[in-house]
Amino acid sequence: MLEEEGLPPSPRTEITAFLQDDETRLGDVYRWRNEGMTPQQMAQAAGVPNVGFTYTYGAQLDALLDERLPVNSAHLARQTAARVRSWIKRHAWSHLTEEYLRSLEVRLEAIASDEVALAREESDAQKLTQEVERESVPGIYVYSLPHYLRHPYDPDRRHTLLKIGRSDVDVFGRMSQQTRTTALPEDPVLLRVYPVVEVQTAAIERYFHSFLEDADHSRSAARRGGREWFLTTTKFLDRLAVEKGLEIRIVNDDLDTTTE
Repeated sequence: MLEEEGLPPSPRTEITAFLQDDETRLGDVYRWRNEGMTPQQMAQAAGVPNVGFTYTYGAQLDALLDERLPVNSAHLARQTAARVRSWIKRHAWSHLTEEYLRSLEVRLEAIASDEVALAREESDAQKLTQEVERESVPGIYVYSLPHYLRHPYDPDRRHTLLKIGRSDVDVFGRMSQQTRTTALPEDPVLLRVYPVVEVQTAAIERYFHSFLEDADHSRSAARRGGREWFLTTTKFLDRLAVEKGLEIRIVNDDLDTTTE
């Protein structure tokens, strides 16, 4: 009734209309969710091998549309705040909706910067890292540092520094030694494992590294950390794994899908 009288639409109405035509993955999940699709069906429609992205985008939609903030996850709050900042910067909103988004960003940033939540999040990530390392599964391992995940090296493209290396048997020993020799300021967090038959690990590592170099996902920013560090995203690495027919094990999530 109010909108019929010429008053501006409510923030929820304006955001809903925007999402309906949004061509990013967030828009896809919004429309798929409205159609009643399951996470498995969404993953199949997106052509990706796992359903994790559906929960990340679902949490963003809950916050954007219904103000159901991820109060127990600094990680999700940080992702959603980045989404809101991108929207404010790149799109023209009504005054009412822009005020709503700016207020939402402030509340999300408060959750994302909570020291207790951050410490708990990092502790959980390290526990998962150590659990998977103890399995000593041969394959390609993808690591990063908590700082690089919270503050991407290339914020415009959401690219950050990731270590892509192989483990034949004892990845924990290799990473512990690297941490000592390169004097990394934090303990690395394991993001992905792509299991590989042990005799193929060197060849598969070359496959990943050569594609990263061809795509100009530079090593130059990470030379001090060693030649296994690249400026890239797990989204790109997962696509390389799919093309090679590799299993994708997600150990810890990251921020590579925040604004896409």
